[in-house]
Order: sequence, then structure tokens, then C-alpha cells
Amino acid sequence: MFFYFSRFLVRLALPIYLKKLCVSNFDRVPKGSPIMIASNHPDSFFDAVVIGSVLRHPIHTLTRGDVFKKPAAAFWLRQIKLIPVFRGSEGRQYLKNHDVTAQESHDALKKNDAVVVFSEGICVNEWRLRPLGKGTARMAYKIWFGDDALPEMKVIPTGVNYENFRGPGKRVALKFGNPISQADIVMSPNEYEKWLREFNEILEKRMNEVILTIPAELPVQERKNILNAYFNECKTPDRSNILLKGIGWIGRIVHAPLYSFFKKKTAQLTGKSVFYDSVLFGMLMYLYPAIVTIMAIIVGAFAGWQAGLALFVALPLLAWVGSKYR
Repeated sequence: MFFYFSRFLVRLALPIYLKKLCVSNFDRVPKGSPIMIASNHPDSFFDAVVIGSVLRHPIHTLTRGDVFKKPAAAFWLRQIKLIPVFRGSEGRQYLKNHDVTAQESHDALKKNDAVVVFSEGICVNEWRLRPLGKGTARMAYKIWFGDDALPEMKVIPTGVNYENFRGPGKRVALKFGNPISQADIVMSPNEYEKWLREFNEILEKRMNEVILTIPAELPVQERKNILNAYFNECKTPDRSNILLKGIGWIGRIVHAPLYSFFKKKTAQLTGKSVFYDSVLFGMLMYLYPAIVTIMAIIVGAFAGWQAGLALFVALPLLAWVGSKYR
């Protein structure tokens, strides 16, 4: 229930947090069959939020195992269908969990759910595809050729492309690539290492087709020019409407103290790390509705239920208009 509640909140909050989410090639995602989403990983947990907001499938996301080490955190992460992945570098005692991760992923796929795998292995705020590990290939091999195989599973190369990585008001382009099926790999599965290499070559090519690449050494202005050109197709609302621009300005003024508090708190918790967007969005998504509800109850108690209800509806609308008409 917490997963579906969270997904409901995500679909309400994301249109406010983002200036625009543009989705391309959604028809490449099969319906009613198991899928593995092989995605890049430029913005930590927020990548899974963006992907999960558009998929019809329940999603299970493979996530770095160290965030599960505290029992309380592990409990809540499990409620939103996160599956821990421990690296060998985190200790030999965690190696046994590799089979558990694979089995949980397999169980999810058997239910025709989606499993999200971040094929680069690590998260870095940058505009390019990093070298792929073998984890996605190994998992695909196990699903296609292991015990209780699922030959109908498709691997969907996916690119999550951001205008920036710090805070709200950005455009995001989510692009799905051509699916990889079992038959696309020519190499015999008996040639295990060669099979993995061929899978990765195909996956890398198809992921690069949907991922924005900007060399890190480019000057800031050139980077901005490339981003503006790339997101030209991701159209935002016409901002020439003076009335809506005025309402948007009011919305930002009204929310400025609250947003400033969350922004400072997030900076204290995450610093300049890749977790900034994820933590800020998570805090706003879960706490903002509670704050609005409390304020509406207080206003309703003193000014009547009509005034409380009006505040409950008006504040999120002002936030939405404020994010779209800057």
C-alpha cells in the first residue's frame, strides 16, 4: 500500500517539481510482459522516480546496498519495492546476497512487473553514458537461460536526460530505446563471457541512441547551448500570458519561505552530493501535503471549512502555476 501511495504522490508532485517531463518512444515498452529497464544513472534515486512515474508496470528498482544497512531504512525502502545490490568491495559477507538480489528480480519479472537496473553501476551528475558493468548482462542471461527461464522478457535501453541536477524547475527528457530480446544475441549462450560482451555491445549502442552526450571539458556556455538545443523539442507552456505569469509570481512568493527551509535542510543533509535532487524531492513530496493539510485544518477551524478547503486546493495550484510560468 505504501508503494501505491508513494506512486500516487509522485504523479501529483512531479508536474510541480519539473518544468516539463517529455517522454519519447513509450510505444517501445511492451504491455503485459516482463521488462527490464536498463537505464543510465545521472541523478541518484530521482532517476527511478522519473521512470516509475510513466510506467504502468509496478517497478522494482535495484539500489546500492549500503543504504539498507540500517533496519529502519531497510524496512521503508522495501515498502517502495527497492532491491539491494551489494558490491564485493562492501565486504565479503555481502557476496551471498547476490543470489538473493537475482531471485527477487526474477520473482518480480514472473509477475510481469518491471525491474529497473542502472547499468553503469554508479551515479555521477554528468551528460554521458559511463562504461557499462556486466551486472545487467548477467541478470539478463540468468532470466533468459537460468532455472524457470523467462524467454519472453525484453530489456529496454533507457535514457534519463536532465537540463540540470540541482532542484526544481528543470526539463527532463525520458527516452526509451529499441528493446533487446533473447534472439538479438547471436553468440551461443554456451560461450558465456562472449555472450556477455555481445549483450553489452548491443546495450551500449542502443543506450547511447537515447542519452544526451556532452563532453565534460566543454565551456559552460557551450554546454548551455547544447542543452537548449536538445530540449527545444521539450516544449513548455506559453509564458506570454500575463495573468498566469502574475499568478505564478504570487505562487513563488507564497511558497518561498517553505521552499527555502527545505532547500537549506537538503543542502545540510547532502552537501554537493548526487543525492540532492532525490532528498529534496522526497521531503517535498511527503511533507508538503502534510503541511498543507495542517494549515487547511487550522484555517478551517477559525474561518470555516470553506476557507480551509479553499486553502487546501489553492496552495498546490499556486505551486504548480509558479513552477510553469516563471
